[in-house]
Amino acid sequence: GVAAVCLAPISEELFYRGFLFGGLLRLGFWPSGAITAMLFSLTHFDPGSILPFFGIGMVLAWLAWRRGSLWDSIVLHFMFNGTSFALLLLTEV
Repeated sequence: GVAAVCLAPISEELFYRGFLFGGLLRLGFWPSGAITAMLFSLTHFDPGSILPFFGIGMVLAWLAWRRGSLWDSIVLHFMFNGTSFALLLLTEV
């Protein structure tokens, strides 16, 4: 619950967009974005959601690259997780 909504966006953005994407960026945006987005999608352990998570990973990579900061991707990731968690709670009722 709370960890997925609050802590995951920070730790995942630091790792995927900060460490991995930043390290691969010498390959160019598209290769580094695609590699990190694929790894991001595979670590969410939902075969049916690989493509949507890949797309989210690409958007987050683009945002971090375009803005030159992880803050915007952290906020967007936080908003996505919060919305997903709220929808999960609402559909369980």
